[in-house]
Amino acid sequence: MQTVSSPVRIPSTLGRPQIIFFCELEGPPLLELLAQPGVLSFLANGEYGIAVALHNLSLETAQAVALLNQHHIPVIAWLLLPAEEGFWFNLQNYPQAIERYRAVRQWALTHSLHFQAIGIDIEPPLGEVIASRRRGIRDIARRIWLAHENVLYESARAAYLDLIAEIHHDDYEVHTYQLPLIVDDRRAATTTIQRALDIIDLPADVEVLLCFSSIPLEQLGNDLGGALIDSYGPSADAIAVGCIVGSAVRSSSAEDLPPLTWDALERDLLLAAQYTDTIYLFSLEGCVERGLLPRLAQIDWVAPSRPELAKRLIVQMLRLLLFIVMLVMRFSRPLLAWSGWIVAAILLFRLRQQKRYDHHFTHRD
Repeated sequence: MQTVSSPVRIPSTLGRPQIIFFCELEGPPLLELLAQPGVLSFLANGEYGIAVALHNLSLETAQAVALLNQHHIPVIAWLLLPAEEGFWFNLQNYPQAIERYRAVRQWALTHSLHFQAIGIDIEPPLGEVIASRRRGIRDIARRIWLAHENVLYESARAAYLDLIAEIHHDDYEVHTYQLPLIVDDRRAATTTIQRALDIIDLPADVEVLLCFSSIPLEQLGNDLGGALIDSYGPSADAIAVGCIVGSAVRSSSAEDLPPLTWDALERDLLLAAQYTDTIYLFSLEGCVERGLLPRLAQIDWVAPSRPELAKRLIVQMLRLLLFIVMLVMRFSRPLLAWSGWIVAAILLFRLRQQKRYDHHFTHRD
């Protein structure tokens, strides 16, 4: 049987973490990107990897992956759904995740393509994300309170675990792209966040926490200042930084995120390198468009870097508040159940005391 996965792990360059670029381009635009002077040589000589978005499995995309294979550039198959189906995978669309992987597997066999790993992007349903932004904090609070009623969780988790086993059987590594909040769920030993946001905590060879500093809040300067990386870095296998979106992407999964300045991007890269030797960078086309590849090659990876203090404190306080809420959610229902028994015991005790009192006075009379 033809082998479609590389048996060699992604190499690392001495003194620098392994950098893997997300790339949302497909088909002819991807071929055009790789044809730009210096792009392929930069990726190959620097031992960079590339996670290619696989929305549509076209012949041109296969040609681009084959070109990367020829230059011995590690390629990750970044599984995504078409934009109209919501991009990412979650509790609601696990059947599509299975179908997407099997379609990619067959496509790779047909075109003799080699993938280092399969990337599974786990994020809340796009429609619900848009609705939550419109409704505000009340919608999020409602979701957390009703999280225990999410009946999809168990069946979806079982299906995703079977999918990961299938991917491993096909001799691929599994990289999962997760919201940092998944760490808070584990910290509180609950599944509340997963059930509330329709995401799923999965075992992976490499778990990538999406610690983008880009945030559409002008009050914070559209930049979290590296605070997510500093806070979640100790818990990360790998960290994703950004965001630098290319203008050639018509519909991007991160199109509403403001681009970082070079100084902010360099800060985040250096911060991430303090915690992990694998960094994902969003995105290749954005970096090429802004002429950032030469700057990336010249980063001094031993230079110190610190997050912005005020934003670091904000993230820490929010995580503490979330942890308290999670603990309350974890123990509130058992406490309510036990309180019912306690109230019943008190009433029974008082009833017996009343009977004894009545019996005593009846006997005296």
